[in-house]
Amino acid sequence: MKTQIFLAELIGTFALIFVGVGAIAADFMLEGSSGLVGIALAHGLVIAVMVSATAAVSGGHINPAVTFGLFVVKRIGLTDAVTYVVAQCTGAILAAGLLWLALPAEVLSKISMGAPAINVDAGVTVT
Repeated sequence: MKTQIFLAELIGTFALIFVGVGAIAADFMLEGSSGLVGIALAHGLVIAVMVSATAAVSGGHINPAVTFGLFVVKRIGLTDAVTYVVAQCTGAILAAGLLWLALPAEVLSKISMGAPAINVDAGVTVT
């Protein structure tokens, strides 16, 4: 049973990272034609599909923050929480590796590999 949980969480998180960062990269390569709405839809749809697909097997966490929250409120035990987080991190690393192989380095550099950043072009500053 733990193997099924591990694989479900790994695949769900892999899909979220691969599609999410892929949507950001595609928007950049298409010079913003998909926009924020396209990126948000890609993230939302992959989350909906992956949670639906993995819910019966693992609960469909696909995010270490969700797993941590469920651990804190004692919905899952420590062993299960560690299994979930290791699977989720493994899925994310595999997705990032495949994106690194599939996309040009300059694109990944420009989009900071999909990591959120402050929009300095819009005048947002950190104080």
